[in-house]
Amino acid sequence: MIIESGNSLLETRRRNGILIKNKIFRTEHAMRGEIAKELGLTLPTITNSINEMIKEGVVEPEPLPEECLSGGYGRKPQMVRFRREAGYSIGIELGAYHTRAVLVNLRGEVVEERTRRKAALQYGEMLAQVTELVDELCGCVPSLQKEEGKLIGIGIGVPGFVDTEGGTIRQNFRADWNGRPLGADLRERYPVPILIDNNTRFRAMGYEMQLRGTRPKMFAYLFISRGLACPIMYNDLVLSGAGAGAGELGQTILLYAGVNGENRTVTADQIASESALFEKCREEMEKGRLLQLKKSCRDATELSIGQILDLQQAGDLEIDAVVEKCIFGQALVMANVVNLLNPNTVVVDARMMSFPANREKLIRYARAHFYGMNAEDVEIRFHEYHSYDGALGAALGTIQKN
Repeated sequence: MIIESGNSLLETRRRNGILIKNKIFRTEHAMRGEIAKELGLTLPTITNSINEMIKEGVVEPEPLPEECLSGGYGRKPQMVRFRREAGYSIGIELGAYHTRAVLVNLRGEVVEERTRRKAALQYGEMLAQVTELVDELCGCVPSLQKEEGKLIGIGIGVPGFVDTEGGTIRQNFRADWNGRPLGADLRERYPVPILIDNNTRFRAMGYEMQLRGTRPKMFAYLFISRGLACPIMYNDLVLSGAGAGAGELGQTILLYAGVNGENRTVTADQIASESALFEKCREEMEKGRLLQLKKSCRDATELSIGQILDLQQAGDLEIDAVVEKCIFGQALVMANVVNLLNPNTVVVDARMMSFPANREKLIRYARAHFYGMNAEDVEIRFHEYHSYDGALGAALGTIQKN
């Protein structure tokens, strides 16, 4: 639920409108009575707001599907849904490996998608790349160029720390981006709401917005990529401070036994991330191992998670052993989150987990370190990895705010 400040009648109506739109988006068969009950608003308030949306062409009434009818006589109930062509949102993820962008309609359906090489290290060049993508996506739908209000917003997901209120990149591994007002710079070109947030937070938002049926009240969203991040979702809000970090789980400290038996402190990223996996593979190749991996790349700087997973699934036992060490580290940091916060569910989003055997290992190692009843009570879900999920989350997060 989105909570806004303001006590005027216009502000109250605006706030209620956002709540109602979010409920319609999240509900497969949204009916006025159910919306009123779940939001704690009166039925006349819901009816008046929805009637205004119908007049504006934002939503449309539809008959409830036959399988949802409970029988009886009388007027056939109607549900309401967003009109696909009523508006569009653009989401862009400036990821560690690639830049992904999507154009979605108000039902959250992807209309267009684009992939580009990873964003430039220099802020000015990155800004030009982003505007080029936005212009290209807007050009795919004629109404976006002809009708004002069709583009409801643009969301940009950035790794690191972001000031979401000001739209400023606070800290990113690309140093030239730090302190830059990305939101303000984009608003100079596009007169629409601009939302800048951490890319993993957007992934968690997008996952939550697409859930149907029973939702976990609180869940941890464990994203494993170049580093590890784990934002916490409570109801439909991402829990975070003003810095809008992703829950930088990769920077948590672990005591780790080295090869000679000595204990040393390491970060979770150093033993459990994709970066750690690549580094371990390079070390093994230097020792004359992982021969199949060495054959598949010209030099060790070209390693990719796809190469490694292909060899693992083909039965390369040496690769499997290296991957398993990373999974063990992931299980330890997951257990730390679970034992500290007791979420109902942990959602794992990782390309590494597209291989079922890796899921089984993560579950086994993690549950062995869950404390007490957590071993039985906490559900572990695997979100099917999709490279566009960060961009989709940015687009859906923008819909949520408007």
